[in-house]
Formats: sequence, C-alpha cells, structure tokens
Amino acid sequence: MDYQGNSLRDFLKNNGHVMLQRVNNYNLRSFTEKEIEHITNGYSTLLGKGAFGEVYKGALDDQCPVAVKKYKDGTRKEDFAKEVIVHSQINHKNVVRLLGCCTEENTLTIVMEFICNGNLNNILHCSNANGYVPLPLEKRLDIAIELAEVLSCTHSMYSPVLHGDIKPANILLDENLVPKLSDFGIARLLSTNEVQQTRNIVGSIGYLDPLFNQTGLLTPKSDVYSFGVVLVEMITRKKVANGNFNLIQNFTNSLKRGKAVRQMFDDEIVDGKKKIKVLKDIAKLAAECLRLQERLRPEMVEVADRLRKCRKDLQLRTRGERTGPSAHLVPPGNNCLPEQQTASIPVDPTTKNPPTPVLNISLAELREITRNFSDDTLIGEGSHAKVFLGELKDGRKSAVKKLGQNAVVKNLDGFFSEPDDEFVHQVQAVSRVKHDNIVQLLGYCVDGNVRAVIYEYSSRGSLQDILLGTQHGRVLSWTQRVKIALCVAQGIEFLHHKTEPCIIHSDIKSSNILLFDNDVAKIADLRISKNRPGYLDDLILDCVHPSHNVYDAPECKATGEFTRENDVYSFGIVLLELLTGRTSRHPQNRIMTGAMPGLGGDEVQVQRCVDPRLIGKYPPKAVARMAAIVCRCVQDKADSRPSMSIVVTNLRSLLENTPSKLWRW
Repeated sequence: MDYQGNSLRDFLKNNGHVMLQRVNNYNLRSFTEKEIEHITNGYSTLLGKGAFGEVYKGALDDQCPVAVKKYKDGTRKEDFAKEVIVHSQINHKNVVRLLGCCTEENTLTIVMEFICNGNLNNILHCSNANGYVPLPLEKRLDIAIELAEVLSCTHSMYSPVLHGDIKPANILLDENLVPKLSDFGIARLLSTNEVQQTRNIVGSIGYLDPLFNQTGLLTPKSDVYSFGVVLVEMITRKKVANGNFNLIQNFTNSLKRGKAVRQMFDDEIVDGKKKIKVLKDIAKLAAECLRLQERLRPEMVEVADRLRKCRKDLQLRTRGERTGPSAHLVPPGNNCLPEQQTASIPVDPTTKNPPTPVLNISLAELREITRNFSDDTLIGEGSHAKVFLGELKDGRKSAVKKLGQNAVVKNLDGFFSEPDDEFVHQVQAVSRVKHDNIVQLLGYCVDGNVRAVIYEYSSRGSLQDILLGTQHGRVLSWTQRVKIALCVAQGIEFLHHKTEPCIIHSDIKSSNILLFDNDVAKIADLRISKNRPGYLDDLILDCVHPSHNVYDAPECKATGEFTRENDVYSFGIVLLELLTGRTSRHPQNRIMTGAMPGLGGDEVQVQRCVDPRLIGKYPPKAVARMAAIVCRCVQDKADSRPSMSIVVTNLRSLLENTPSKLWRW
C-alpha cells in the first residue's frame, strides 16, 4: 500500500475494502481523542514501548481494563491502517482481542483487551529472583501448541495473515498462562501466492527469518522460522542473544554433536529419561523450523500436530506407561508371515478399548444372509466384484462385496505367493482404521475360490447416485452439502494427520462417499498395501486409475505416484461436484473446464456455477467461500494446496456460518 492522501478515513475507505464491514461484524468501537485521554487517565500508566509507539493501561466506563496502543507522532497512516485492517480480521481465543480504535490525525490509537500476566519474555527471562515463575514442561508445551494452532489458523485464512514479528515479548499470558498473540504492527495480508515483497520491516533481531535479508520476501514460512526460535527459548530458558552468546548458533551446533544438546535444556524441565525423549523431539522440531531452506520448513499445521504428539507422549511417560510404535497386525493363526508382509497400521487414538475383532464369516453364512447371492439382493456391480445386501445375525444390515475369481491380491511386483494369507492380513489391517467418517469393515470370507468383504450398509447410497439423480426427487440442501463435505474432509484428515504413519486413500471420488442417517458421510473403499505400509493401494484390482481420471491431480497422472496432495486435489473435485450438482459421469462431464473459470470470478459468476436445483436457496457469501476452497484444493502445483486440517477448519466455520468464527484462506 502506497497511499499518499491526507485523510485517514479516506485511506481506510479506499484501501481497507473489507475494514468497515469487519468493524461492524466484530463490534469494534470508534473512540475520540477525548475518550482515549479519559480511558488512560491522561496516559498515566505506561505498560511498554515498541517500534511503533507506546502502550498504556486504561479502563472503559464499565471498569473493564484495556491496553491502549498510541502510535508515535509522524507514524505513517498506512502502517496504522494495516494493523487495524489485519487485526480486525482475526478472531481467535489466542489472539489479543481488538476492541476499537481512534482515527483522529494526532491520536492514532488502538484499544485492546488487557492481559494481566505480562509477556512470555518476562516470565522466561525475569532477572529478579522474586519474580521467577516456575514453568513446567507441560505448561510450556501447552503454550507452544496454542501458539502453533493460532498461527496455523492465520496462515490458512482466505487472505493469509503473516504476523512477521513472532517473539516472546509479543506473546502475552493471561491469569491461566494461556497465550495471546499480540502486536500486528508489521503483519501482512498475503495474496493467494502467499508471498509478500515488503520494505521498511522493523522485525526483531534474532527472530526475523534470515532469508528476508537476502530476498526481501516474507511468507508464512517466515513465521515458522520465528516460531522455531521461540521454541528453542522455551526449552532452554536462554535469551536469543546475551553478550557474545548466540542461542540459535549454539543450539544448532549442539544438535550436530548429538548428546551435547541435553546440556542446553532448562534444568527445571529435565527430569531423568522420562522427559529427555520428549525434549529431544521438541528440539528436533525446532531445528526443522530453523532450516535455512524455506521449502524444508514444516507448515504450522504440522508443527501443531507434532507438538500435540509430544504432549501425549509426555503424559504417557509421566504416568509410567510405555509408548512405542504402531501395532503390527498379524492375522490370527498366521504368526509365521515374513516380516516384510507385516504393515504398520495405526489404531484410532480415540479408541480406549481394544478394537473388536473382524468377523470371519463362512461361505454358508454368506449364502444365508444374501439368500444365496440372489439377484434381488444385488445392490451394485463392478468389473471385479458384486455387492449384495445382507443381514448379519445381530440384525445389522451389511453390504457384502463378493470378489470375482480373477480379483487377486497383487502389488507392483506381481502376485503374492500366499494370496489368501495376504488377503486376510489386509482385511485385518483395514478393520483397525476406525473413524466416524470412514465406512467400517465388519467381516470377511475366505472359502475355496470365494472371497468377500462385509461392510456396514448405507441405505442412502453414494453421493454420486444422489448428484446424478438416480434417486429421484432427492435434492441436497446447501446445509446438507456443507455437512457432507465436512464429514469427508474429517475422514481424510484422520487418515493424513491422525495416524502414524499417515494413510493415503488414493481414490477419493463421489462414488466412494456413502451417506448415512442425519447426513453423515463416510469414505469407502480403503485398501492397505503390503509393500508400502501407510499407503492405501489396491487390495483387489477393482479400481484402475486411467490417465483421464478427473479426480487425479496433474502430478499423479504424470508419475503414477499417490500423495496426500493428490487426495486433497480429489477432494477438491468432490467439493466442486457438491457445489455444481454435476459429477464426472454427468452428460456434460467437463466439470473442470466448464465450472472452474467461473469459480475464480466475482460473486455473480460463482453463483452461475451453483447447482440450479438449489433454486437460489443458499447464502451467496458462503458459496463464494466454498468456491475459494475448491480453487485452493485443485491448484496445479501440489505444494500450493492446503492440508486437510486447514480444509476442515474452513468447512467447519462455513457450516457454523457466523462471522466471528468464520476462517478463510
């Protein structure tokens, strides 16, 4: 922004295109110069000074304490406007709440909630022995996790927010030591390419991304670097710079020497072997955040995930429980399987009890529950399998998928020597993947030449069936579509981010999304690959990925390799189908070339792409936001697509449809 006008109000109107709307949405108050003087009692209580001005303590008429940031005389209006615009767009429990501002020429001020416990810098490095605050590792992890989560959110907004000055002094702590991010003075609203060419950055020595000095570019990965520095401070309780001592240089050198890094940990949080392992994991994560090569730094959503795992590990260790790798699943009675045929499959971390064993059903039982596979129980048919409706002995309806005799278990190297054993092993593995939005595998059958798998039954059919109109008279409402999208996103997020190692589905499409009561959607067709643990591959040769598959990402079509980013792309196509009411099997199936150009346009263009069967019964702004999610998911470059955790955050707020909770990219 290089506005050179004289009126700040004109500047805000001309350049802060969303500011006035945001002020109304978040109930921001406009203060006069006289009111600011009254609130601060004539600026009598100074809390601190910064590069842009001074912060005073004050009180509103209802005696609610506030912090008032008064900009220095001569401050550029652009700098003030940027902070108000950026801060007003963020509503998060771990961000200091903006209450209002004064735009009078000689009293540029912002009014924020007052946080009583000062900042993290004072608590970590208080030189006064009487002011020393014990800070156990558990609390430090809580603070780090909440900071990582709020940065993950700000980086995932519709216009991503780059803070640009992450440091302990800008992390305030309330009475419960809950962190609140403050000081958005040099924050930036990023464009869709998430890169900001900027000048006149003040930053903070020791925390600012060293690449900025070379390139002049700021990206979300710049915040990741700064967060890494803060993480090192939190586990060492040492200042970034103290005389000739350089914390980050000493930390990285100690890591290279292996065990030497233990000597840098704060003595207060080193408690034998129980905590050393967790501290080493945190140190390793911090080192990854500090990498000079920006592309090698993790995203903040990954940082938050890994810190949560550290906290869980710490809780288990301090309770005396043993932690270890994911369970290795071996089918009952087959303890002699070669080691390489044993995939490491995660168990749902929310499951407290051992998973229910998958049923081994005889062929005779299958014939009984499907009336001998009669045509009147046939509910689906593919090139290598038929699906029949059955009812188990406990009364549950089930979908019985009977595989054709030519549907053998196969990997990239050819047929397995013991296909039945491998089939049973894969079934056992898939049965351990449990989530509310993933179709549950109930049982299997291996009897002579007959092999079958039994799943929970979906009476409402697949999303593709409904979108194609094969179930006459049924049109999904806007709310139903958003809820279905959120369910699917949560299922994929679980596979990608809540399992160890991560699982890639590789075949997300509307025909593999089944609908249940209360508009709950579940992902079907999970397959575990023996030779690529953690990846979902063909259990049966029921799905071929042709080069023209509209659900596959460009890089997948080129290389044949399936990644998390490919699942995100596929989900984007499903989301596009929900938005437009058309599927890749629609008579006008050029869904990408037909609909995508409109989604990148204005609100009117976007609405032209919406399923006409909705007859206008949808919130236009919500439609535009869903269109934005689609556009991000189907980016040509894999690294430009969001993680599924970010997608879930956006869809959840879209479903809530409240301005104060709506997160956008």
